[in-house]
Amino acid sequence: MGGDHHNSSGAAARTALFWALVLNGSFLVVEASVGFLTGSLALLSDAAHMVGDVGAVTLALGAAHLARRPATPDRSYGFARAEILGAFVNALALLAACALIFWTATGRLLVGSPPVEAQPVLLVGVAGLVVNLGSAWVLYRAGNGNLNVRGALIHMLADALGSVGAIVAAVLLSRGIYAADAVVSIVIGLLVLWSTWGLLRDSTRILLQFAPAGIRVKDVRRVLLSMPGIDDVHDLHVWTLDGQNAILTAHLVAEEGAAPDAVRKHAEDLLRDQFGIEHTTFQSETIGSCSHPECPLLARERPHSHPH
Repeated sequence: MGGDHHNSSGAAARTALFWALVLNGSFLVVEASVGFLTGSLALLSDAAHMVGDVGAVTLALGAAHLARRPATPDRSYGFARAEILGAFVNALALLAACALIFWTATGRLLVGSPPVEAQPVLLVGVAGLVVNLGSAWVLYRAGNGNLNVRGALIHMLADALGSVGAIVAAVLLSRGIYAADAVVSIVIGLLVLWSTWGLLRDSTRILLQFAPAGIRVKDVRRVLLSMPGIDDVHDLHVWTLDGQNAILTAHLVAEEGAAPDAVRKHAEDLLRDQFGIEHTTFQSETIGSCSHPECPLLARERPHSHPH
């Protein structure tokens, strides 16, 4: 059942990304064409930004398809983390886009903004808002906590904000306030930066194999130590491959007379019920059988031989 749900949600995410790519790729052609025909720098600049967004959705779609590739003996987890890597790259691209927005807008404010025809900006802004909100809605419905889709969604929402900004700027441009485009761009850039920071933080946590959000390792350790039959717990690691499913490994030191299989089964049930951790791997030990309670992978300053 869990595998079927994961497959169906993955298929929905890929479908949503595909339609987001079709909608935004088509709008990119329209916007660039109108920009060239009218000579509107604002539209051409937004079209250039759309190129980055279409590339981001393409990256997300490619990562989603790559994640479907089966595991092999040498790649035991397959490409399950490809989507997280795609989300991380998308976050970096968004940060770069924000930096470019700030640089360009500041330059225009310092040297003076050029005159821009308002009507084409208004029309394309309204059309862009419809396309981006439609794409964002499709991605939101199919996201289901997927960071890869979330990265593409932030791009779409950033574009929607850009379209709102273009509409506001067009109204002000029609009144001769040419600095409006630069000011609106800075405000939008700050909003995008705020949204991007959360995506970069979450994808970085997963890539560095930090504990999943919502799970405190010290609470997991406390629960395990409170179990009857367990004397100690060490080499406890909790991480996630995809940001949704937690994975745990640990060494359980059983008390004298405790049945290791019964202790392990109790620990599995307890972690599943209290923390939702389904994937666990335990190594059973007896008191005094392990002379190195710290994982040798982390104790780089004092190498030793400790079989795992």
